[in-house]
Amino acid sequence: MRQFILYSLLLIAFSACIDQIELPIRAEEPRLVVEGQITNEAPPYKLRLTYTGKYGGPTGQNPDNQYVKEARVTLADDQGRSTQFIALGLGMYQTIDTTFRGQVGRTYSLSVVLTDGKRYVSKPERMPAVPVIDSISTNVVETQNLAKQYQAAYSVNTTDPASEKNYYLWTAYGYTTRLSMGVPCSLNSPNDRCNNRCWVMLSSDAGNVFSDEAINGNPLRGRVVLQLPIYAIWPQLVEIQQYGITQANYQFWKLYQQQNARTGSIFDPLPAPVTGNVVNASDPADMARGYFAVTSITRKRVRKQTYNAPFYGALTSYLSGLILPPGDCRNTYGQVPVTQPDGW
Repeated sequence: MRQFILYSLLLIAFSACIDQIELPIRAEEPRLVVEGQITNEAPPYKLRLTYTGKYGGPTGQNPDNQYVKEARVTLADDQGRSTQFIALGLGMYQTIDTTFRGQVGRTYSLSVVLTDGKRYVSKPERMPAVPVIDSISTNVVETQNLAKQYQAAYSVNTTDPASEKNYYLWTAYGYTTRLSMGVPCSLNSPNDRCNNRCWVMLSSDAGNVFSDEAINGNPLRGRVVLQLPIYAIWPQLVEIQQYGITQANYQFWKLYQQQNARTGSIFDPLPAPVTGNVVNASDPADMARGYFAVTSITRKRVRKQTYNAPFYGALTSYLSGLILPPGDCRNTYGQVPVTQPDGW
């Protein structure tokens, strides 16, 4: 008991020697955020304009105030053509000229005029070419996630041109089949089950970028773009989008990845805002966040129905052990119900 009292007194004494430190709250004014692109595909082209959140302060920032309203937005090329954008709401804008289409080799720039008179412009960028996708390969991988233990990894294969420097970005989406116990097809046939199969869509839009510096002019094989969980031995439908991007856009994504990869330890440098290619025309120090990209795009689809894996037996054993939920499959998994994807 005497030891406990002694330890308590020592703890109180040490606590009394510690001075409370008030750390300053970060209070940064909202900055413009620009997210959008023009491609070689048919218009319209969309743009999202928002403000960064305001840190600190007694009330913070109303989320509705983060949407940029009534901005005058113009997209122009190096031949003197231009098109205006119309506001769609919630910070979204869309081009209105259906004849204004992006072309490889043309240079494009964006102008955004806010209601307070500030004008932001993007640095002109030339639309690069993009090689076609030769093929899409699939490999079954085993993960540590017991709920998604087996996944189909989809990889892109392309041939890099030797005539110029190329920078790539990939996005993808896919549909994977899910099963349930279904519902009776009719009152007269309770054993016949309907709506026991549905599809769930998953996408990958992270900054999956690549430079041809090490493989210029050679085939690019096995670049994993998307992984879809396998819930049943049923087909999956996947589309991969391959973009040709500019060097500046590539560097933007690499810096973004470096910021996200930091561990947050005391040895990491303080994170700096990832600025893009849009700047205040009257104040070069006022740079917007995000990026307005000038890209070209090619697409390819694959419908995968068989899974040739070295552990195919383990895959089928795993799937046979899954407990199917009761009811209509479309209402079971908490996502937008998909009855049959386009192109299935």
